[in-house]
Amino acid sequence: MNYDAQVVLGVVSVGIGLVGYALYFRSIFKGLTKPHPFTWFIFWVIDATVMAAQLLHGGGPGAWALGVSVVMNLFVLYFAITRGEKRIAKVDWACLAFALVGIVLWQTSGDALYAVLCAAGADILAKVPTLRKSYLRPYEESISVWGLDMGRFALSILALSSLSLTTALFPAEVILTNGIVVLTVLLRRRQLARISQS
Repeated sequence: MNYDAQVVLGVVSVGIGLVGYALYFRSIFKGLTKPHPFTWFIFWVIDATVMAAQLLHGGGPGAWALGVSVVMNLFVLYFAITRGEKRIAKVDWACLAFALVGIVLWQTSGDALYAVLCAAGADILAKVPTLRKSYLRPYEESISVWGLDMGRFALSILALSSLSLTTALFPAEVILTNGIVVLTVLLRRRQLARISQS
């Protein structure tokens, strides 16, 4: 794929990301969504790390989607602290610790692939608090940002100037795990609706 096409895909992925975040913020302001602060703090740390790894390994326009995440996750984190989920369990602390250990391992190993592997693992763990909350209280989680992120990260993979395990693994993991979050919310909402009707 030529660079101009990669730029177009990068810009589209940024646009999708901004739409997703706008919908998520609207849901937060309406009181429908209560984001979990641990999840969003970990997302911010991980996205910044992976974006740096992508840029250092020729990610080009494919890294722009993570650039949007780095900025917007700070805003979500602020609203998660002021308006979000307040119940913090031991597993939440474990997720945070694993994410930070992943960053340290990347810095000490010097190998970007290790950094991305650690970041992907930390991202999976970071979603545990949100998955738990989504299962228990599925109407407190908006699926728009998760679903749109699947599309934007799919485009970001296509927009990568250098397609390798180092540059593509993390967006692929996000697509898969976001799909699990969306599926969990939809199935639990359907299940609770059936229970309330019976």
